[in-house]
Amino acid sequence: MDGKIVAAPHIVILGAGASIAAYHDWGKIGPALPSMLNLIDLLSLRTDVSAAGYDPNLTNFELLYDELASTGKNEELRKLIESRVYEYFSTLSLPEAPTIYDYLVLSLREKDTIASFNWDPFLLQAYQRNECVSKIRRPRICFLHGNVKIGICEADRISGVNGNKCSKCNKFFEPSKLLYPVQHKDYSTDIFIKSEWDALRYALSYGYYLTIFGYSAPKTDVEARQLMLTDWKKNPTLELAEVDIIDIKPKDELEENWQEFFVSHHYGIQTDIHNSYLFQHPRRSCDAFAAATLMLDPWHDNPFPRFKTLRELQDWVKPLVDEEAKVQSEKLAFSGDPVLPNKRT
Repeated sequence: MDGKIVAAPHIVILGAGASIAAYHDWGKIGPALPSMLNLIDLLSLRTDVSAAGYDPNLTNFELLYDELASTGKNEELRKLIESRVYEYFSTLSLPEAPTIYDYLVLSLREKDTIASFNWDPFLLQAYQRNECVSKIRRPRICFLHGNVKIGICEADRISGVNGNKCSKCNKFFEPSKLLYPVQHKDYSTDIFIKSEWDALRYALSYGYYLTIFGYSAPKTDVEARQLMLTDWKKNPTLELAEVDIIDIKPKDELEENWQEFFVSHHYGIQTDIHNSYLFQHPRRSCDAFAAATLMLDPWHDNPFPRFKTLRELQDWVKPLVDEEAKVQSEKLAFSGDPVLPNKRT
């Protein structure tokens, strides 16, 4: 098996649909998850929008904010919106039970990347609370539009969790900038945002598997789509790579929207991430896919069971992490053994 192929990253790109799917999956515990179509009402902005002279029946937050930002009018309304957004998303948190975000973080290794367009703190919270399984074998996480729980130290170019201090200057981190839905976004001026995009673009330039979960690449993300596509097309092994779309929209609509990212028939569409290749072969997705397509020796599926507690999920994953350490130290190949996670030491 080609070592360079299996060492290439599995990249997961998250949109608002991922957090909404997670919210529904865990039983809608806690505050409701907003979408761009209900954000105005969820943040109790309808009266303010109407008072500013805008259509009180307006339902699309992206269209409203883009107009406010591009015209420079109604600065008070724009600042109110930004304040409400930050406050609301900062109150969100994962329930104690395992969520899609916990499964996602634990399904990938240190060579892999999760890039999120979401402002909510779920990915970071899952990343932190699963550190006990393997601190050094977690995927790289990127926040492409900023995040309410990420802080930065511009002087030392270090990012971390809001409320913590910079490891160099010992000053508290400043909140990271949130990128709002305007038609022309700036991904290069802000130091933190640029570094997050640089990490994703590098991964896309040699990635082997791409999963797009709940992200529709809306019209206000024109630059984002083009950046991703440009680096994905640079990938020297693109003809061998696979794309998975996880979304509840009609298949024809998704195929049309993402066809530029596909090579021939190398793509799949799922409505539930638990049925995706990533969750059927956790921590081994690239290895299993290469075995099936390059070696014509497919592995048995090794899907995540559904657990009631986070500890049960972590215990299930731990033998896979242990195997990774052994493979690395002894220069072995992965077993592909679906029974491995059920063994206990």
